[in-house]
Amino acid sequence: MKKKKIIIGLVALLIIIAAVYMIKGGREIEAEVAEVERGDVTSFIEETAVVKSKNQRTIYAQVVGEIREIRVEEGDFVKQGEVIAIIDTTKNDLQIKMMEAQLEGLKAAYREALKGADEEKIKQAEASVKSLQIKVEQARREVENSKKLYEEDAISYEAYKNAVDNLALQEESLKIAQNELALLKKSASSNILKQHQAKIRELQYQIELLEQTEKDLKITSSVSGTVLDVFIKEGTYLQPGTAMFEIGDINKLYIEADILIGDVGKIREGADVIITSDDLDMKPIKGKVNKIYPKAFSKMSDLGIKQKRVKIEIDLLEQSPELKVGYEVTVKIVTAFKNNVLYMPKSAVFELGNEKYVFVVENHRAALKKVETGIEGDDVVEIKAGLAEGETIILYPDNNMEEGVTIKEAVAADNGL
Repeated sequence: MKKKKIIIGLVALLIIIAAVYMIKGGREIEAEVAEVERGDVTSFIEETAVVKSKNQRTIYAQVVGEIREIRVEEGDFVKQGEVIAIIDTTKNDLQIKMMEAQLEGLKAAYREALKGADEEKIKQAEASVKSLQIKVEQARREVENSKKLYEEDAISYEAYKNAVDNLALQEESLKIAQNELALLKKSASSNILKQHQAKIRELQYQIELLEQTEKDLKITSSVSGTVLDVFIKEGTYLQPGTAMFEIGDINKLYIEADILIGDVGKIREGADVIITSDDLDMKPIKGKVNKIYPKAFSKMSDLGIKQKRVKIEIDLLEQSPELKVGYEVTVKIVTAFKNNVLYMPKSAVFELGNEKYVFVVENHRAALKKVETGIEGDDVVEIKAGLAEGETIILYPDNNMEEGVTIKEAVAADNGL
């Protein structure tokens, strides 16, 4: 009796399974399909990059001053050492002349010191000291007033700085006059003469420094190349560090890309690169990774997310007349390549738990299969296990897809790499 019940139960279970199978088999779903193929699969990292030029340099101001003349414009070719702009030298020329006059005075005083003191000259020197003391006090008050006006935005920084420079000049003149008076009142001792000689040398050094500054007021190109950008205009008042020109060799271009630190470990120097642009009418050209920078930096993404990235440089193995400095392009950096392997569209694969699966078509019905995948290309993925060449797989499976349903195959998808 017990055995009979077990048999009846099994029969009932089979009937239920058959009914479910018939129900599923009765459903028909239209699905896009493709076949498992054999060929080459290339894995790469895709990123937006910028075209740059070799020997590209930004020229910065070294001194304070107003741009009097700009001799080049964007697109001009310049040679290394060529003067491309001039800063107003009027103030610097005046300072040199004033110091040269002071130097002559010091030398004359030194010659007189060698002769000894002279009563009349002492009186003249005392009068000169008193006069310069008055000028120093006037200059000091002018600085105080200028500072207040500058802080209230009533005058420019240049006007305030002129007042400060004038005070320094008057104070220096006073020191020289006081030294001259002291020398006249004392005998020309060896020590006094040495001090006087030191003052003369100091002033000579200051004149040499101003003459060197005079050279810095003539802006020259540090490299030969094409003027890519001009950041200033005539009349611009410069501060040290102000960017003025960008110059580079437009005949020697390369690509610069910023790669996420999570991806840069997959890239090797010498890796092949494909360069494309949707905006330019250019065919894809080949490149090669030339340099991976050793230091990461922070950069904001378009979505406002702070990311850590690493800069890489890509040499062009082919030339394209469409590429210009500053253009954005798309680079595909090859990280892995396998030839003569099984592959399928990535759109067929989905995950259940920690495993990967696909639906295949067997006898016009969907069947679930676990697969092991390898490297991924643009639209395809390598199949390492679970499928055979020629098997039909279902693309874009959704929640309606389940084992046993009848598949009405759509036009086969293009499964090209």
